[in-house]
Amino acid sequence: MNEKKINSKTCRKTLWYLAIYSRLAVLLFQYICNTIIPDHKAQGVFISPSTEYSDDSIFDRTVAHLLDGFLRWDAQYFLHIYKYGYTYENSLAFFPFYPNLLWILTYIIPGNLNTLFIISGVVVNNILFIVTTIILFDLTLTVHKNIELSLNSSILFCINPAAIFFSAPYSESLYAFTTFYGMYNVYKNNIWKSSILFGISVMTRSNGILNAGFLLYLMIHSAAKRKYKLILKTFFGVLFIFFCFSIYQIYCSYLFCIPREIKYDINVVNYALKHNLFMPNNHTIAEWCGKKLAYTYVQDKYWNVGFLRYFMLKQIPNFILAFPCIFLILNFGINYFYTNRSHIINLGKKKNDFAFIVHAVFLTVFCIFYIHIQVTTRMLASSSPVLYWTCAKYFKFPIYKSKFFLARILSDKKCSLVFFYFVLYFIFGTALFVNFYPFT
Repeated sequence: MNEKKINSKTCRKTLWYLAIYSRLAVLLFQYICNTIIPDHKAQGVFISPSTEYSDDSIFDRTVAHLLDGFLRWDAQYFLHIYKYGYTYENSLAFFPFYPNLLWILTYIIPGNLNTLFIISGVVVNNILFIVTTIILFDLTLTVHKNIELSLNSSILFCINPAAIFFSAPYSESLYAFTTFYGMYNVYKNNIWKSSILFGISVMTRSNGILNAGFLLYLMIHSAAKRKYKLILKTFFGVLFIFFCFSIYQIYCSYLFCIPREIKYDINVVNYALKHNLFMPNNHTIAEWCGKKLAYTYVQDKYWNVGFLRYFMLKQIPNFILAFPCIFLILNFGINYFYTNRSHIINLGKKKNDFAFIVHAVFLTVFCIFYIHIQVTTRMLASSSPVLYWTCAKYFKFPIYKSKFFLARILSDKKCSLVFFYFVLYFIFGTALFVNFYPFT
């Protein structure tokens, strides 16, 4: 037992260093790629108004020069919400906790808002990523009781295929932190803490609502064991998660369904007129008011999200991009359910990882049929530890300890495929993202 504690402590220390090195690698590599590779002229991309640095101080221009590669794709929406709030209907697709967290952290700090946003976003995300690396180790050790698997899972997390999104000002790092830490606390029966964490996750990303399933799963097994106090706690925990989801939808209705006079920055108004974006005003209300949830309407109207809508020939490259992640999880899930089919009728009562597998497989299938398929990789990488558990099982040795780990990896076909999938996506994903090439 003492030896296990020593090993766990050593593993955590090793993971701290690896997580820090991986974040520094992303920071350096994004700068190099953004400097030497010309930006792609992406069509129809949202760019928050007034994001030019030409009139700013030397410090602002230096920050822009070093970190501007992170302000791509969805980061522009988070920047806009941070600066102006929810002024456009399309911005409602991005949940409020992350941009408002950055706003709170920088509220009293004077300076250029673009600079404050990018610095706070990169710093917060990298700190959360490093902490989440340790949390994943503890979660895996709690569920699987296997220190080697736990270590390898966290090492793979450090170089995961969606690595760039955990450093850029996206909500991935915050979501992974709240989700993995919430899962960990469920297995420790810390219901109130897990409920709060899952509540934050659902105010960070819409798919956080699925985290309520872990509490429902615990509730079902608690009912079988007649643990009434635990049942009551999990019930209120589930209610709290749905309340957190609902409060944002209510806020959206307050903004867009109650006509009132609002003063806007002139640049924001001009951008809306140029791009035909709907803004809250004192004349009209949004089309979805009283009919649909704001989130589902916005996803439908602005991103064409819906059942089988992405099944088009021109999207084949994006399906190929997402295929490795989808294959790894579905292949593992099918084998898992087949091997443990006798446990399914009892909802995996004797399998600690049953709820995780169901959650990961459901999310993967949902991604295939409903969302923009290229988002699958970063969604699964930040939403489920199963991707890392699945891949870690291919490594039959502790990755960081082996002197000739690359030779050992190459000696096994499956192991080498998984390893190079992670590394290549880490490298090319970063290069594509920072230059506005599709990798989202």
